[in-house]
Amino acid sequence: MQETETQITPFSTVRPLVTPQEAVEQWQQFEDLKNALLNNSDYQEIRDKRYIKKSGFRKIAVYFGLSDRIIEEEKVTREDDSFYWRIKVQVEAPNGRTSVGVGICDSKEKRFAHLEHDVYSTTHTRAKNRAISDMVAGGVVSADEVEADPPSTKNENKPTSPKKVESKQKNKPENSQEPQPDPDEEAVIDTLLVNGLDVNGFLDIYKYDNKIYVCPPEDIDEETWTGYNSILSHRKAEWNQEAHRWEVPV
Repeated sequence: MQETETQITPFSTVRPLVTPQEAVEQWQQFEDLKNALLNNSDYQEIRDKRYIKKSGFRKIAVYFGLSDRIIEEEKVTREDDSFYWRIKVQVEAPNGRTSVGVGICDSKEKRFAHLEHDVYSTTHTRAKNRAISDMVAGGVVSADEVEADPPSTKNENKPTSPKKVESKQKNKPENSQEPQPDPDEEAVIDTLLVNGLDVNGFLDIYKYDNKIYVCPPEDIDEETWTGYNSILSHRKAEWNQEAHRWEVPV
């Protein structure tokens, strides 16, 4: 009986596909394309920052030859007849590379003119924008995500309106030493807000030792915890049960 030889593959590190100079040049080409292709109508200013709108991402998709399709969708209806849609969109580039974006929109986010249609279409837009952004735009957050208002929550003790948070901040003493969020903290906060999840006054989010920690209240209910966990898991956050917090890599 002849023994089968085992093929051993030598260990090798993961290597970049291009040189640093080529990477810089190709990224600059994208920036040049974006500057030439998009105009002011393709941007929206939110909280003193400019974000690309749906129209801008559609232009980018056309000129990069990206195709897209919905690979998963789910509607969850609550006992009070409110609901949310969750959609996954896969974008494919001409070279075969794919990217998947997840979008969520809640009927409680704001007053929609055409509730069923608008919630679904907003969910699809967010998922598609995210997939396009992850493919060619460095993962930037789209205006269609950021402009979402946090939905109301079951617990009346939780803040449901950004205006209430602003008024509390104004009443703080002038000598308050509370640190301002750094860019990594803001990225996590934006991720939660764009998916319609409450943040201000409800979660304790801070950075320590080059990690972002997201700490929910101890009385968080299972449905709310599941919502946050599903979103944070996409950022590869790890749940630390003993410390009662998520640890988000930056």
